[in-house]
Amino acid sequence: MSTTIDVYPTTSFMPLVEQTRARTQELFQQLLDRHGVGSRIEVKAFYPSAGGSQLRFVDESLAWEPGMELGFGYWINGEWDSTSWPGCFAVEDDDRITEEDLIYPFNSKPEHLGLWSIVEEFEDLLPPEQLTKVLRQDHYWYEYRNMAGPAVASTGYGLVAAALAEATNGVIASFDSAFDIEHNGESAQKFLTWWGEKQMTFYGTESFKKSRNV
Repeated sequence: MSTTIDVYPTTSFMPLVEQTRARTQELFQQLLDRHGVGSRIEVKAFYPSAGGSQLRFVDESLAWEPGMELGFGYWINGEWDSTSWPGCFAVEDDDRITEEDLIYPFNSKPEHLGLWSIVEEFEDLLPPEQLTKVLRQDHYWYEYRNMAGPAVASTGYGLVAAALAEATNGVIASFDSAFDIEHNGESAQKFLTWWGEKQMTFYGTESFKKSRNV
């Protein structure tokens, strides 16, 4: 099983993957420094590879685009620790509310016919103007890590989401218990006030002092 964090942009801007990687690393290092951990974090973006083949790192000039799925690896003091898996996905026809959805199983509102189904989750959370901007977009990001996974990846994937939300003025959400639903629809700024601190409290600083593979 895995848990996921989604980012829904309000602009069509596509950041460079390098921008996301660098900001994630910066946010993570700031978190470690605040807690006096003393570790050096490195974040590297790479293409998923067939088993056993050498990692192919992402070029600095590459921009995100729908259909792109990557690995974000986390190195502690030069040693690989764990990985999370962000992807950028297009909003497909299957993601939109159909006439069948107005009846069963969702009982969607008639005025939502043809809209991206995320409207059902955000209608009462986001101001109308912000929701309209989300619904105009043709893509979103979906970031996951394995359930009960390592502390580093379990912290990092939230920071990846924050970096993407910052760059696209987007909102962050999870619908499979990555965090409590009352945090759905938060901006990166709001999300960052609690995410890293909660992870540190849960896992303890020792979990970030050396790679679990050392």
